[in-house]
Amino acid sequence: MTQHVFFLGIGGIGMSALARWFHAKGAEVAGYDRTTTALTQALQEEGISVDHSGENTALPESLQQDIAQGNPDRWTIIWTPAIPAEFPLLKLLQQAGFTLQKRAQVLGKISQNRPVLAVAGTHGKTTTSTLLAHLLHHGGVPVEAFLGGIALGQASNLLLAGKDEKSPWMVAEADEFDRSFLTLYPTFAAITSVDADHLDIYGTHQEVLQAFGQFAEQIKEGGLLWHEDVVEPLQQAVPATAHLNADVYGELAPQESLEGRGWAAGYAQVGHAASGPHGEARFELHLRGQAPMEVCWRLPGQHNAANATAAAYLACRAGVDPAAIPPALAAFPGVARRFEVKYRTEEKAVIDDYAHHPTEVQGAIAAARQFFPGKRLTGVFQPHLYSRTQDFMNAFAEALSALDNCILLPIYAAREKPIPGVDTQGIGEKMVGCPVECPEESRFLDALEQMDPEVLLFMGAGDLDRWIDPAWDRMNTNTTTH
Repeated sequence: MTQHVFFLGIGGIGMSALARWFHAKGAEVAGYDRTTTALTQALQEEGISVDHSGENTALPESLQQDIAQGNPDRWTIIWTPAIPAEFPLLKLLQQAGFTLQKRAQVLGKISQNRPVLAVAGTHGKTTTSTLLAHLLHHGGVPVEAFLGGIALGQASNLLLAGKDEKSPWMVAEADEFDRSFLTLYPTFAAITSVDADHLDIYGTHQEVLQAFGQFAEQIKEGGLLWHEDVVEPLQQAVPATAHLNADVYGELAPQESLEGRGWAAGYAQVGHAASGPHGEARFELHLRGQAPMEVCWRLPGQHNAANATAAAYLACRAGVDPAAIPPALAAFPGVARRFEVKYRTEEKAVIDDYAHHPTEVQGAIAAARQFFPGKRLTGVFQPHLYSRTQDFMNAFAEALSALDNCILLPIYAAREKPIPGVDTQGIGEKMVGCPVECPEESRFLDALEQMDPEVLLFMGAGDLDRWIDPAWDRMNTNTTTH
């Protein structure tokens, strides 16, 4: 690849990690993004040029010269499908003969001829891959990680090996969106879940399963780990996967053993450790050939115990000593917007979570119940995409009904246009046993004040995190009593 790289949509979480990687390797890196965010500002502070105007004159001078002189081969142009086809800058580069590549294509090229650890699945990818990179680093195994979230403590979505570390493992979040993960051929990989999602891209759940089946077949022989809930649906949808030499992990019931289930890894006794020195969540980690190990850490919930188990298995396959896993998990600070406790006192708390699928919403609510037992739980949910809201309206309503109170914010459209008849009121009307409000954003804080939350759980993949600070301020000036 070239020493000159330009990104169309540089502010995306995956795109910015790639930009940082090229910059660290000494390339000239610049990019365009529509909006100024903390991430684009961080890129600029690191020495990467970011333009928000989209004007031709704002392009790097060297790129303007190569467009004028017809030298497209000096540049790698990476774009996101979120950029519309009629966008002038995109059309200019295409007409000038520049080859445009998607992020996944470039990540696939970077991964060639090196050992790769990948995490795939409709849920848990970001937390599991970030955990994996953390375990490798703590275990003394060189690692280079491209993450789909910001690792707390690192403040980055790219983790680089030290300059003197040779042949680092590459950790990649293998994203099923747009079949991106099919550019990867991992040495070892985990598949955490295969629920229906991205149906605006795939059309049917069967097509989602077909893509995961193809990904599974691209993993090196003997390198696949899949969750127990993945095995049957994937083998039924893609019979060829039944012949894969794969390991299984999942939740063990009390007194169950890995040997009895024929599994390679498992988790058990997920619960609350009220006096844990490293946090209030605990579980028992089982790895083949090892005695069960107790883990006390910061991330509650069954889903996070599953994420940690998959990460631990992959880390051990890459050379980490199993005995190093529990203390490394205890030291894991978490991932931004993945059950991130933003504020906390004895009486109140605010949590930010990226949950945007019914299964993730269910998991986040269950984790909050575990982490804050006996507290009144109020949820704020901002649906992400009209198509996803339409596909999962009943499932969202069922999952959100487990809250004590709920506020539904307007749908975050992202790349989509509205679908007639699809709105948050539709979810609210189907909820049972949970008081719900669907205010306009201008009335959000007033609606919140009426509910007087003890624990406030924000859920969604849009921009609702901008409400966290104002909500906490309002919670602490609220004099309503119940």
